Amino acid sequence: MALNQQKIKTILSSNMDIDRWYKVKDLIELLSFIHKDFQAIDREPLPSEPHRPRWHRLVTNSVRMSPGRPDYPSDNSWIELRTRRKGRNFEYAISIVDPVEKAILSSFTEDDGSGFIYAIVNKAFPNWVKIGKTIDFQQRLAGYQTYSPYKDFTEFSKVKVSDRHTAEGVAHRLATDQSQVETENTGEWFYLPEAAVGAILWDVKSQFSTK
Repeated sequence: MALNQQKIKTILSSNMDIDRWYKVKDLIELLSFIHKDFQAIDREPLPSEPHRPRWHRLVTNSVRMSPGRPDYPSDNSWIELRTRRKGRNFEYAISIVDPVEKAILSSFTEDDGSGFIYAIVNKAFPNWVKIGKTIDFQQRLAGYQTYSPYKDFTEFSKVKVSDRHTAEGVAHRLATDQSQVETENTGEWFYLPEAAVGAILWDVKSQFSTK
C-alpha cells in the first residue's frame, strides 16, 4: 500500500526515540531505514520537486499535523508530536506518556477530550514550571505529591479547555520557544518567568475555550 500522511505518522510515532528532537531530514532518514515497502508511486518525483521522491514531501506534510504548527493549516491530529523552532528550522519530538494521567483516565467512564492545561511549581526548583494536561487536576496534583516527601508541588495556574490534547501541544510549543533554558528532552518542565506562564495559559484558554 502506498504511503500517506496517516501511515507515516503511525510508523514514525512507533520508532522515534523519546527525549530526542528530529529535523525533517532526520525523520526522512529514519523512515528510509525502517520502512521496507516503498511502492513505485512513493518513489515517483513530484512535478514541483523533481529532485526528490513523493514520500519525502509526505514526511514534511505529516509533521505539520502537530498542534505546535499554528503557522500552517493543520488538523492537529498528531497530538503526541511536539514542535520547537530553532532558528529558521522546526524540530520535532514525541511526547512522554504520562502513566499517572493514564491511571486517572481509567477511573472515568466517559472522556470528551476536555480538561485542564495546568502549570505547577516547586520551590525546590526556582523559575521552573511544569506545564501539562489532565482530565482531573486535583488527582493529578496529588499524583505529583507522591514523589515529594514535603508535598511541596503547588498550583501556579490552570485553565479549562475543550481539547486538552491539542491545547497541550500548543502550550508546549509556546513554552519551548520562550524557555530561557534549552532542554534536549521532551519533558514538560520549562524555565520561564511567571508573566510568560500566565500568557501561555491565557493563550490556550482563548483558543480552546469551553462552551
